[in-house]
Amino acid sequence: MTDRVRADERAVAGAADELVVRPQVSRDKPTVDSDGQLYGGIEDVEHARLTPHVDHRGSLTEVVNLEHPFWREPIVHVYSIVIRPGRIKGWGMHLLQADRYFLSTGSVRVVLYDGRVNSPSYGRYEVRSFDETTPGLLRIPPGVWHADQNTGDRDVVVLNLPTRPFDRATPDKYRIDPHSEEIPFDWTLRDG
Repeated sequence: MTDRVRADERAVAGAADELVVRPQVSRDKPTVDSDGQLYGGIEDVEHARLTPHVDHRGSLTEVVNLEHPFWREPIVHVYSIVIRPGRIKGWGMHLLQADRYFLSTGSVRVVLYDGRVNSPSYGRYEVRSFDETTPGLLRIPPGVWHADQNTGDRDVVVLNLPTRPFDRATPDKYRIDPHSEEIPFDWTLRDG
């Protein structure tokens, strides 16, 4: 660390010591690391932000780039999920496959709950929100319950590129009604 950096840090610390504000409250705890990943998230959940390329005609967003580590498992099946405004799809969970989401249109809140008893994040929730201005990919590992809530005023379209093809004879799908309180979560949407 240079002397200049130390001096700048002392100046900032000194300014903060001199400023008195009421009411006094504690400082927020950090919520993301230096890569923008959530602290306290669910073990093995992956999130990759995408960068739309925008010009006067519209935009282009690269969804699948097989050189990116997110796509280390092959693409074997793709389907589209539509969620009507105000509706919730879930809770759902798979024992064998990971889901890999990409929001195509609309606004969605994806709520995750770690049901894996031996996971370091067992019993923990994680909430991710996506819309056209915040595109991204979300990998939901096996054993993590998930529910998708349309938070907008038009249909949501999510593409899922799961890590296993659908087995029609023995579906790898488990469901819980999101309002059953079996996994308690407040689905109320609040402004701000």
